[in-house]
Amino acid sequence: MPVPLPVKNARPSAPRPPTAFPADMVGRNGEMAALSALLTDPSTPGVLLTGVPGAGKTRLAAETAAAYSASTGATTVRVEAADVPSADDTDSVLDLLAALTAGRDAGEARPLLLVDDLDRSDHHRLLRACAVASVVVLGTARQPPAAHGLVPFPVDPLPVPLDCSALDLGALARVPSVQLYLACLRTINPAFSLQLHNQQVIARTCVEVGGNPGALCRTARVAALESPEVAWASLGGRTVPYPVRAEDGDACAALDGDPQGAPPRSADGAPIRLLAHCQVFSGGFGPEALRHITAVAPEEFSSALETLLRGHLLTASTVPSGRLDGTARFRLRLPPDGPARRLPPPEDTAARLAHARYYADLARAAADRIVSGHQRSGLIAFWSEERNLRTALETLLRHGRTGAALDLVDGLRVYWRATGGWSTWAEGRLLPDPSWTAAGHRDRLRTDLLLAEAGILAGQPEAATDLLDRITAEAARAAGLSARVTRLRGLCVLAADPGRGTALLVGAADRHRSDGDRHEARHVSLEAALARFRLGDAVTAATTALEVLAAAQQGRDTLVAGAALLHLAVFAAAEGRAQATVHYCERALSALRALGPTAVLGAIATTLGSPALPDVVERATGTARGLGAFHTWRGAFPEDAGTPDFAMARLEEPVRELLGEAAFARALVEGTRASLPDLLASLVPAPAPSAATPADPSPPDTRTRIGPLTPRQTEVSRLVAAGLSNRQIAHRLAISEWTVVNHIRDTMKKLGCSSRVEIAGWMHHRGPHPSPEPPLFLRTALPPSAPALSGPTLIPS
Repeated sequence: MPVPLPVKNARPSAPRPPTAFPADMVGRNGEMAALSALLTDPSTPGVLLTGVPGAGKTRLAAETAAAYSASTGATTVRVEAADVPSADDTDSVLDLLAALTAGRDAGEARPLLLVDDLDRSDHHRLLRACAVASVVVLGTARQPPAAHGLVPFPVDPLPVPLDCSALDLGALARVPSVQLYLACLRTINPAFSLQLHNQQVIARTCVEVGGNPGALCRTARVAALESPEVAWASLGGRTVPYPVRAEDGDACAALDGDPQGAPPRSADGAPIRLLAHCQVFSGGFGPEALRHITAVAPEEFSSALETLLRGHLLTASTVPSGRLDGTARFRLRLPPDGPARRLPPPEDTAARLAHARYYADLARAAADRIVSGHQRSGLIAFWSEERNLRTALETLLRHGRTGAALDLVDGLRVYWRATGGWSTWAEGRLLPDPSWTAAGHRDRLRTDLLLAEAGILAGQPEAATDLLDRITAEAARAAGLSARVTRLRGLCVLAADPGRGTALLVGAADRHRSDGDRHEARHVSLEAALARFRLGDAVTAATTALEVLAAAQQGRDTLVAGAALLHLAVFAAAEGRAQATVHYCERALSALRALGPTAVLGAIATTLGSPALPDVVERATGTARGLGAFHTWRGAFPEDAGTPDFAMARLEEPVRELLGEAAFARALVEGTRASLPDLLASLVPAPAPSAATPADPSPPDTRTRIGPLTPRQTEVSRLVAAGLSNRQIAHRLAISEWTVVNHIRDTMKKLGCSSRVEIAGWMHHRGPHPSPEPPLFLRTALPPSAPALSGPTLIPS
């Protein structure tokens, strides 16, 4: 085929084999195949790659052109955007097309014209001429130009990790964004390796830059020369040296000067104000947060935000963001290669304090939603704003706002408890430092309580006792902290004096209840139930758990209801009632899975690692086993696509610190081989049976008379114990609701019970095993990456 003559403004590119791609083409095989199919289709005039800056459009276009040329033998010519002939330069246009089509025979593949950055050129005449001359065009642009006639092809960022675990570093290394990050890092530091101590920071870095290839390569240079931790920390402060292109200038120039980019800014400078205030956020943000912090009028905010989005000075995604009234599936982020514009120091301080106030309000609102029953939106608001919440806390402490910081921590404690990590934070430990300066007496008490709680969770009850001894009963009562002080005192003495510790926990639950904090009262009641169980009082422990379950269901508290069911599973497992254990686990997972993986893992971790188990090694080992088991289930959870939650990563590091590397790895592997009922069965030893308590009989048929009850009363009581309402029982048994009420009333008379909870407790210990139906979530199949287990595993479907 004739080689095209030298043409003004064009340079032929030598075809290269499509098999060897450079590192920055990781994860693009699918796009390459789709583009090749489009370019070889005779009905396609051309393809336009669109996407945000740094997404890899130019590199993908060049590799696709090389592959097209190698596979078809067609001529490929590349021109720069600035060199595209203008509409008036007719001779250049014709010369270019003549060179491409010279000597071309009928039936041969169409020549390809590769044009980069089409939205910065006067391209309409060129594209029309290419269509007439049967030249296929492959171009790139930030956004599709109008009336171009090309097929738009969006180039998305690379997939990012949804989680990471010490169990499978290989799976993390296979995620495309991590592959690219490591490949770029090793070009400078060939000895670098992915290890346990850097896995989480690498995974979070890839999420922070949104899988953007350009940003990954630039951040990898910082990581190679210093460390991945330094690169991650610099992302939070927006200090990574992203170069500003000459044609961009600063943010103001980009808004004012580009005729094909963003439209001119409004007279009052609202877009500039928004862009400058974006620098105070970490990890993206929601529009409501930006509007509150900048104090831009609502009628101006929308147009200013649109200006920034159209100019690619902000990017948007459907990742969730927190709002004061819940959540939204819309999140803004500064582009990785965008120009940075700093506020003057006084304005920067004011903006950061406004940022801290907003996120303190958001934490309070999200905690209220969790307590009041709107738990999924509250959990999403917390985990989607983790970095901003941490930044807000640091800002408050740096400026001496200790009271506001403690208020923020009080909201975070609700989230920490719900997710099993209430003594940790996703980016490391977040515990009160003794150097905190509390302005008032109540703030000093709250700081001491946080330090005492941290000491208990770290297995140092003596240090916690010293802190609690500084708090008098009168001071705690005056500060409204009596219930928290009583609970912590109970946890401190559980190991040395279990009876007194249990009594203190019961008293703390009663005080929380009298103070109106029912959510906290239910949690403390479950701690008291587990402590009673360890003392051998299984009947009272199960009755307490059933009461908590009934109260949680009535209050739409799914988190506590799931935890109560897991506690009941512990009690049943220790008594050797395997079917009841599976039944309670089924119900717990069925309830919690609607709240997402963080809630499921949180309930398992807070049960296996409850502070009511005084031995810190026992707690940490149980938590590690739960993490291992959860890893094998992870693929069975329905998840929001592309939404990382790092449910496992947030818990692994503190547990590893407590156990050490060898014991932690051993416990993780043990967890992968165990089902949830097995894990709960090994939590505590079965209590010694009382001489007056007969052995648990074998499960009779549910239609058999149990004690003084008739077969129908037995059936109704069994369904009451399973938590069904009167209407549900009537539907299940095909009888009227009034008949159900009569059966329950007669059963209460026969058994001497005064409530449905007492009927459930009686059935739990004397009646048949719950739910003879096959388990809904008992499966033997595991995700392909999970290790094979020796027996059936309870996983959600």
